[in-house]
Amino acid sequence: MAIALYGGSFDPIHIGHLITAQNVIENYDVEKVIFIPSHVTPLKNRKLEASDEDRLKMTYISTKNNNKFIVSDYEIMKKDDVSYTYNTLKYFKEIYPDEKIYFIVGTDRAKDLKKWYNIEELSKLVTFVFVARNEEDLYKIVEEDAFYKSISYKIMKSPIIEISSSLIRDNLKNKKSIKYMITDECRSYIEELSLYGISRNSK
Repeated sequence: MAIALYGGSFDPIHIGHLITAQNVIENYDVEKVIFIPSHVTPLKNRKLEASDEDRLKMTYISTKNNNKFIVSDYEIMKKDDVSYTYNTLKYFKEIYPDEKIYFIVGTDRAKDLKKWYNIEELSKLVTFVFVARNEEDLYKIVEEDAFYKSISYKIMKSPIIEISSSLIRDNLKNKKSIKYMITDECRSYIEELSLYGISRNSK
């Protein structure tokens, strides 16, 4: 059996995340994708806008209708100063010692991979799935850098869906529509708690 881990701030989680996870299941015969909202994401300077608990809840309600999607509170409950992927991978490797583990990584993070904490040991535990909007650009990056020859990875082309958590936050603050960008359940939760400056009379 193979599983895939999908870490991120999910501030908030959106349909691009869900589509990516489903594509990994279908492309790599993955039994389940485990979403892992981070407490503090390394190499990111932005302060998270929603609380740990709210981001965890939004991830739960956005994934609940797919029985191959699971949400883990490991990083949030651990509350380390920084949520290092290496520590998370060690934890899940103990739970799934015999399964192949994929780790889903977007293009921007794939470019910074060699900066990750303890990357040499981390890369022994997983096969990375680099989610590429433009395969040619990512292939060029990995072919020109000897680092990528030392790790196991796949490049998965992602549908070109120009959605990001930052776009959603900006639209909400500017009273623009976020329809179809997030699940209805997630939007209702955001409205109920007035997250990101939204209220029930927003679009």
